Amino acid sequence: AVVSTQSDEVAEHYWLLAGKEGDPDGSVAAQSQLGMFYTRRDTKDTKKAFYWHYFAAENGSLESKGALGVMYYRGVGTNPDKELAFKNLCEASERGSLFAQGNLVVYYYESRLFTRAAHCAWSVAQTESIEEAAEKSGCLLEFIRRGVALGCFYYARCLHTGKGVQRNEAEAQKYFARAVSVCAETASELNQKLKNDEL
Repeated sequence: AVVSTQSDEVAEHYWLLAGKEGDPDGSVAAQSQLGMFYTRRDTKDTKKAFYWHYFAAENGSLESKGALGVMYYRGVGTNPDKELAFKNLCEASERGSLFAQGNLVVYYYESRLFTRAAHCAWSVAQTESIEEAAEKSGCLLEFIRRGVALGCFYYARCLHTGKGVQRNEAEAQKYFARAVSVCAETASELNQKLKNDEL
């Protein structure tokens, strides 16, 4: 435990140096890493996470642009702002972030725009190679998995309920299973929301 804490402190120190307080001349990768570092359970500081994702996104980070959209939507490290959430999620989606596209599905679904949610979810769920998507976009595999799992799960939910698409239980089961195979953690979290009647 001491080694990982010490390693975290060293990494944080160097990322802070390279990030140059969010300056455009600083390392955008370091700025984005700091945003992610401050969202981890053991180093959580949501205000710092928002700060670093904000500047990394402004300086061109696709990963942070998607994260920023989610942070605005959920009010993590900042006040909730659906307009800024939508803007950031759309911009990141247009640039190829499957994480942002998956979260845009959530935005549409929770806004009761079921046809848009189903269409967007179907599109994300058609991603065949997660690895190729990561290589093409430069985004982290973990975030792409989350985005695709969101797309699969919400598309399955739309198929199951008939919201935004014609009801089809067999197809729904196929996409529920794909969500689990792509990212079991995300699928488990969504399944819990479903059980709690939150979805």
